[in-house]
Amino acid sequence: MTVNSVDAAETAIESALVTAFGTKKGTIFDKLRKAGRRLPRSVEIDVAYLEGVRKRTAHPRRRGLVDNKQVNAARDSSLKALGKVDVARDKARARINWLGVLVINLMMFGVVYFALLKWLGAI
Repeated sequence: MTVNSVDAAETAIESALVTAFGTKKGTIFDKLRKAGRRLPRSVEIDVAYLEGVRKRTAHPRRRGLVDNKQVNAARDSSLKALGKVDVARDKARARINWLGVLVINLMMFGVVYFALLKWLGAI
């Protein structure tokens, strides 16, 4: 029963990754890697926990030692975090930040250029 709950949790997280980031090829770890920095850190921690559970339950005697409540909590928190991800908003925010930095740099260049011309007596 525990292995099935871990499989169900990983499948749910994987489908949420597909809908949030559009990564369709590869394993769940490939999808996490392709999502990169846009992925919430808690999702990586939850998937690592589920992978640890999978490794622990490889032995038949340890299958009963897994806390199903924690597996379900990891699945729920990952799904909640992935539901809040908006890739288009994050890309637009990155463009706006880039433009803001460009404007500030151009303003600083203008001030330094003006000060240089003033110091040289050209103005």
